[in-house]
Amino acid sequence: MKASITPEERTALEPETGAAQPVTLMNSFIVPEGRDDVFVKLWKETSEYFRRQPGFLSLRLHRAVTPDTPYRYVNVARWASDAEYRAPHQTDEFRRLVSQEAWREFPSSPVLYQVVLAVGEDTGVVR
Repeated sequence: MKASITPEERTALEPETGAAQPVTLMNSFIVPEGRDDVFVKLWKETSEYFRRQPGFLSLRLHRAVTPDTPYRYVNVARWASDAEYRAPHQTDEFRRLVSQEAWREFPSSPVLYQVVLAVGEDTGVVR
């Protein structure tokens, strides 16, 4: 386990060109077996901050069903633009949330994406 994880490591790198259209964050987390409840509780607490931010569109947390997968959880969040994704990552509240000692156990790999092709409609209910 890493000694510490910085807030910068919890933020996707900036795109080469400013994305004015919606962006999707896919943040994959390493969650050790048996630590699901701790991770999900921490994730829910942190996600409340992002759900209150301007430009936030939607959020889903996925758990792998394939055994022995290193990244067992993937957070998928949609934002109205890259700028609106970045703004809440610049605050003291964000730094406080992701610098909590508990997050050390759950390294992640955040990356922003743009939709290039969409087929069908995802109408599932977020719980």
